[in-house]
Amino acid sequence: MTEELVTLDTAKLLKEKGFQQRKYLIDVSTLHHCCKYLSVPPQSVAQKWLRETKKLHVEVSYMHGDYWIYDILTIPEHDLVGLSDRPLVRYKSYEEALEAGIQEALKLI
Repeated sequence: MTEELVTLDTAKLLKEKGFQQRKYLIDVSTLHHCCKYLSVPPQSVAQKWLRETKKLHVEVSYMHGDYWIYDILTIPEHDLVGLSDRPLVRYKSYEEALEAGIQEALKLI
């Protein structure tokens, strides 16, 4: 089993918000116009970085009806953030919901 990497769009947002870990650097010059090299970490690493450095937790939940949703919570207050103005989206997989949650959390920073 392999870990799901963040998408290039998420990797670009991570870079804009200060994430840079050399061990995840890949050459994206032929795939993306923003730069030559970009850190493209597993989703779990991005999720942990958001928790530890930005104090935002992306929580993914499975819902009756066979779909996934995410919430973004502040640490340590446990307040829901960034959810009032977005539509409820039903994601087909945990990874898809996590990716969307990571992107939303990055946009809140």
